[in-house]
Amino acid sequence: MDYSYDGPRDAIGRIVILDGLERGAPKMKKQTKGEAKTVAYAAKMAAKAAKEAEAAAKEVKAEAKKEKEPKKPKKAEEVLEDDTTVAGAKKDMGKPMASSYSPKHVEAAWDLWWEAQGYYRADENSTKPRYVIMLPPPNVTGTLHIGHALTSSVQDTIARWRRMSGYNVLWLPGTDHAGIATQVVV
Repeated sequence: MDYSYDGPRDAIGRIVILDGLERGAPKMKKQTKGEAKTVAYAAKMAAKAAKEAEAAAKEVKAEAKKEKEPKKPKKAEEVLEDDTTVAGAKKDMGKPMASSYSPKHVEAAWDLWWEAQGYYRADENSTKPRYVIMLPPPNVTGTLHIGHALTSSVQDTIARWRRMSGYNVLWLPGTDHAGIATQVVV
């Protein structure tokens, strides 16, 4: 039989019998740790509640301030009259401009004017200097992205500018300029 004892001993090595308070000391330490955690949590929750109450008070104050300020009357919506430009003629720029861009009203007659001026055609018998833009196909997969739209827009703008500058312009979209992408993949 093993009579070993791991409890407390005095300076000489004799077993010391503890009274109830000393035996409960470790338990009391655990209790005080738990109570400290509870107190800390309660303080944290109280701080959070105070912060929320402060935010709610600010919100109420802001709403009261908004109610005190007089409401500004909304601007009456601008009524745009329909474009009366004759097909193929330049727009009358003497009318007052709209306050914002409206594609329907701004571009209504421009396209017809461009066609009447011949800005979409190239004449092979013209003596004007030539300018050619050949647009390659998008790519082998056929998947389009924003770069394709950007390229087309820029090339269209350059072609129109050159036509207006007196060049005989040919803008030929969708041609294979070198076939490099196609040949490498296929």
